[in-house]
Amino acid sequence: MSESLTPPQDIAAEQSTLGSMLLSSEAMQDVVEIVTGPDFYRPAHETIFRTMLELQGRGEPVDVITVGASLVVSGEVDRVGGVQYLHEISQACPTPSVGSHYAQIVARHATRRRLAAAAHRIRDIAHQPGDEAELVELARKEVDGTSKATTTTVQSFGETIDVMLSQLDDEPDQVPTPWMAVNDIIGGLRPGGLYVVGARPAVGKSVIALQLAKALTAKGAVAFSSLEMSEADVQIRAVAADLRIDLARLMKRDLLASDWAAIRARRAAWQDVPLFIDDNSGVTLTDIKRFARSVNRRQPLAGLVVDYLQLMAQPAGDKRPRHEFVADMSRQLKILAMEMKIPVIALSQLNRGSTQRADNMPQISDLRESGRWSRTPTW
Repeated sequence: MSESLTPPQDIAAEQSTLGSMLLSSEAMQDVVEIVTGPDFYRPAHETIFRTMLELQGRGEPVDVITVGASLVVSGEVDRVGGVQYLHEISQACPTPSVGSHYAQIVARHATRRRLAAAAHRIRDIAHQPGDEAELVELARKEVDGTSKATTTTVQSFGETIDVMLSQLDDEPDQVPTPWMAVNDIIGGLRPGGLYVVGARPAVGKSVIALQLAKALTAKGAVAFSSLEMSEADVQIRAVAADLRIDLARLMKRDLLASDWAAIRARRAAWQDVPLFIDDNSGVTLTDIKRFARSVNRRQPLAGLVVDYLQLMAQPAGDKRPRHEFVADMSRQLKILAMEMKIPVIALSQLNRGSTQRADNMPQISDLRESGRWSRTPTW
């Protein structure tokens, strides 16, 4: 786009929007749910809009006379074109009932201007030093920020209770785990939930994660970020768990004829499993988000598994203590679960705390590098 292009705007629509507000309090209520002050391209229009909101907030009438008087008091009347201009815009709107229509036009042009401004900032981001994945995430946030809705829909408990009650007859929107005792406690893996599986090293965390991932594949695709093992190692553990073959024999390739027969019988079923494995080590949270979104574009995502949390890389330049970084990663994973409406399963190592107790029973505080992040998970 040429730098000389005039920013997207519609002055006539702005005038009609403000004119409807001067003529009708009902129109004003409709308009303020669609636009905000910065949505107006002409600064004088933003000033008039702000003045009208101030009058409304004080419980005073909003019309040409009151707005003009308020602008005189604030010393801004000449800047907006004088009281005569207020008369002009009050006559610009054919009827107050169409004020919301013109407000929508104003809002659309404001979105386009924000998009153009974001493009300039993204151009600057492209020239910044740093990891490209982090820069892409910054650029994505710039674009996402251009389309934030100005309207906030509020509904009371009573207005929404029937929706919830009607859902009680439906199947719960959660995926059962393979273990009934766990389901009795948590009900299953729910969209938006962060579930942490903690254990000491070499006790089977990854196998548990694979079993949870397999359960989630019944609903859709699963993104499995393996920071500790290669994709082949993950697959071989999945095969051992599925066929109940001794993992050591699989690793040594010491297979019996019956093992091969079982593998051949299950091969076609495995090829249809929508489990996507990323075995890149040293990945950041940005990398994991990008991986999850890539899988979601390929096939609707049902869940994300991170194996394991403490191996996530801390971006260069991040000087926070490790426990603060890990705590923030858990919060970000919870946010990601809610944004994508999927369960996120994060594996975590335990420190030596449980081994120092008589019963060896682990506690939440035993999560390695936990700091205060143990408050974040759903379970």
